[in-house]
Amino acid sequence: MPFFERLRALSRERRTMLCVGLDPDPERIDGAAAGALRHCREVARQTEEHACCFKPNSAFWEQYGPDGWKALIELHEEFAETPFLLDAKRGDMGNTMKAYAHAVFSTLAMDAATVSPYFGMDSLEEFTRYEDRGVYVVCRSSNPGAEDLQHLDADGAPLFLRVADMAERANGHGNVGLVVGATAPSAVVDVRKASTLPFLIPGIGAQGGDVSASVRAAWNGDPASCLISVSRAILFDRNPSRAAAGIRAEINAVIGKLI
Repeated sequence: MPFFERLRALSRERRTMLCVGLDPDPERIDGAAAGALRHCREVARQTEEHACCFKPNSAFWEQYGPDGWKALIELHEEFAETPFLLDAKRGDMGNTMKAYAHAVFSTLAMDAATVSPYFGMDSLEEFTRYEDRGVYVVCRSSNPGAEDLQHLDADGAPLFLRVADMAERANGHGNVGLVVGATAPSAVVDVRKASTLPFLIPGIGAQGGDVSASVRAAWNGDPASCLISVSRAILFDRNPSRAAAGIRAEINAVIGKLI
């Protein structure tokens, strides 16, 4: 089943649009890669019923070397019923992106990935050619420095809206979405006006993004339209299940008022 169809089906089945980030930090988790695996396995076990996607950030597993990759693959295999979205933000020229895509979708067998738009359409096509996998294009990121480049004028519109337009054109296989940060709710509104693509919305929790404002801005009736990503606020909570359930309830309460 294509990624976005799986996402929609799980969202309906579990009544959730929550994506749980699995980003192990060796300063907070003992035991190197094996410890990271144990911690994230327990978090996944506690939160799977509340989530429709898991999002490991590539860097947090790469830092453990080969053992980190092995641990991530093992984690994915154990929780295969829930899609894994590798947050890698890959971006390069065509032949390099072809290798990146093979690594992410064939070697690691991830269900979706984030990519950078900076190299243009031919770069994105190396990922989107995997028709059953999801490809989220970074549109407006959640960090403070996003405005340095992403808000620059590009022929009468901010650059991030030009990225949204390019992503629409890259969506020939129906497997493209956009990354739009919760820390800029007005940008979420602007991108939703310009695009019907599914959104991945990071920045909730530790970064201070607002769940309610993000959901109201992004939700368009599509169960995949508003994937809310939360990492540290769940991953390092004393009770990840309770934390995930609370955020899911908050998301659903907003959607309930919009339906």
